[in-house]
Amino acid sequence: MKYISTDTLYFETTPDNKPTAFVEPGEEIQIQTQMNKGPWINNHPDKDKLNKRITGPNPVSGAIYIHGAKPGDMLTVHIKNIDLDNIGFTEFKRDNDLIPNWMQNKGIKYNHKIVEIIDDHIIWNDNLKIPVKPMVGFIGCAPKSIKKDNRWAGKWGGNFDIQEITIGSYVHLPVNVDGALLHIGDMHAIQGDGEICGSGGIESSGRVLIECQISKKPKSMTWPRITNKDYIMTTGQARPSDDAFKIALSEMILWLEDDFGYEPEDAYMLLAQVLEARCTHYINPTFSYVAKLNKNFLKTL
Repeated sequence: MKYISTDTLYFETTPDNKPTAFVEPGEEIQIQTQMNKGPWINNHPDKDKLNKRITGPNPVSGAIYIHGAKPGDMLTVHIKNIDLDNIGFTEFKRDNDLIPNWMQNKGIKYNHKIVEIIDDHIIWNDNLKIPVKPMVGFIGCAPKSIKKDNRWAGKWGGNFDIQEITIGSYVHLPVNVDGALLHIGDMHAIQGDGEICGSGGIESSGRVLIECQISKKPKSMTWPRITNKDYIMTTGQARPSDDAFKIALSEMILWLEDDFGYEPEDAYMLLAQVLEARCTHYINPTFSYVAKLNKNFLKTL
């Protein structure tokens, strides 16, 4: 098993990032992630060092070079386990567009909360413990030529902030460069839909155990996909949110047509009845949508 530390952190996803590890398909990889900069640093013994190291949003570990991955392939990343560290935080600022006007008119200011994570629970206060729902917020392969900071997501993957990217899920990513150059980070202990604070859910760090496989990218696949034991899922990242939804919907129809034999009209009609979809975050340069179809409905053919 390969171990990827936080000794090298990237704040942009680019084909110019030098690989930090070389792995074979099917080889287990344990990746230590770095929590975003926030108020938790203030009392940390390595405060000065961390402030110098965390120089941008969503620090990621990688880039991981997967032997045999070529442009035109699909990289499937199996999330096998997530082991959270014991601290997390969340915060919001006054310039958050999602804060209702009546709250703004009350003169709200910057707010933050630092929490302990103990026995798979977030210690919110003396009376409330929230069960963790760990997830990986950022996972992506390097794009072919563009350079984006890690607030962004796109056809290469990136800052999804989709809660379904968790233990047991498979994330299917287009490969754009030799070796794929996989980047992973932005772990959350939990996150509500919309990610309304702007920083998380509960921003956290920890170790994620993955395994990668390579296959040819389906001809109908342009944007990343997700699967688990119950659902097939498509994603879309854009602004405004209805554009992100349209991308995810279109990708789902194409998937049903090419892999499951549906005529587009029949797929559209079925999805009108049983599609599950939502915007998982309304922040950052791109909003993120996930569209889901329960696998039970694939048995109708």
